[in-house]
Amino acid sequence: MIASAVRRAIAEFGGSIGAVFIDYLQQIPLESGGNMAFEVGKITRQIRDIAKSHKIPVFLGCQINRGNQTTADKRPNRHLLRNSGEIFEVCDQLIMLYRDAVYTKDPSDRTIELIVEKNRLYGKLGTATMLCDLSTSKFLNLAR
Repeated sequence: MIASAVRRAIAEFGGSIGAVFIDYLQQIPLESGGNMAFEVGKITRQIRDIAKSHKIPVFLGCQINRGNQTTADKRPNRHLLRNSGEIFEVCDQLIMLYRDAVYTKDPSDRTIELIVEKNRLYGKLGTATMLCDLSTSKFLNLAR
């Protein structure tokens, strides 16, 4: 299903596309009524194969479980990926988003943290703090 949609998009846009964005993994229909973690892992591997075969980046939104709701630090981490540890194994990069304003309810706080949990391509891990404009879905450099 996803592979054929990517092939159609490539054909429609003259033989190449810059990237694929999928929002979000857990909403992709499962092929069988089997184990959810197994199916999510299978879909994740198929998406990785699409990226490699077409040499395009694929950005895959994924829901996390609510395990961080019971801790003082609400920042997400890879252990919270919902339904499959295989998501972490398969991906080249894992970047998680955190907005403190979600928990403090401070409307003036426009910062967002991009937490790099895995970076097979470039190696560096860490957190980048940026500004986010939710009205336009843009991330902006934080003035220093």
